[in-house]
Amino acid sequence: MGKFEEIVEGHAAMVRRIATVYERHPDRVDDLVQDVWVAVYQALPRLKDQGTLKSYIARITQNICVTHVRRAIVRQAEPLSDRYPDPSTGSDEAAGRLARLVEAVRELPENLKAVASLYLEDMAVKDIAIALGISESNVSVRLHRAKSAIRLKLGDL
Repeated sequence: MGKFEEIVEGHAAMVRRIATVYERHPDRVDDLVQDVWVAVYQALPRLKDQGTLKSYIARITQNICVTHVRRAIVRQAEPLSDRYPDPSTGSDEAAGRLARLVEAVRELPENLKAVASLYLEDMAVKDIAIALGISESNVSVRLHRAKSAIRLKLGDL
């Protein structure tokens, strides 16, 4: 297995989850994921520090997803469906909570959505700051606001 295949295998779930926050339609999520991997493949030669690979891939994913949303708005594409991604495993109750959480994150403003989706990937504040090109304190503030908005929306999840 080549190096790129190992990178894809190691980060595929993260890329898919982030894309799912930005797009509800499963086929379009697949397209987004493909676009991300093409962009990652093209960008890898510019990566100087392999230690920041996860942040690098997360940033590329965020950029591709934000561009996708902006283009959809400009084109005034057909409305996104209300179907949720099928959770990989778990009970119906857990699936329902996950679906509500994903929906709450989708409804956040773009700056909070980016931070929240990366935080849900268990990325450290420092890594989120690197991925988004903002300060760690800005990440902390946005994360606090995102959590507050989600709590207001969902109550006790």
